[in-house]
Amino acid sequence: MNLKQLKAKGGIVDGALVKKEVTWVHIDSKTDKEVTEKFDVHIRRQSFGVIERLFAPGEAEQSRNAKYISGSVLLGEEGTEPLTYEDAFNLESSLGFAILNAVNEANGTGKDQAKN
Repeated sequence: MNLKQLKAKGGIVDGALVKKEVTWVHIDSKTDKEVTEKFDVHIRRQSFGVIERLFAPGEAEQSRNAKYISGSVLLGEEGTEPLTYEDAFNLESSLGFAILNAVNEANGTGKDQAKN
């Protein structure tokens, strides 16, 4: 897979909004009866790097894992296309974790380190 194909398949989060229905069960303050409300919200998809920042202690200038991925991953048939920090930061989160796992395994820091 090359970078163009990765982007075309949705591997880089584009910030598009996703419509989701929410069901909210609560007590109506006027009638004291339980009511169920259903409504739509629009969710901004978060990239791998944003999720990492959200759960990291303190706010880092840059994502360590996105830097690790961008410094480690090359795409394309011959491995000639570098993945930039920005693209690594904006990876779809499950893809980011999958790639990070592969980087960890290749570097002997993942679960399959004994196989290498």
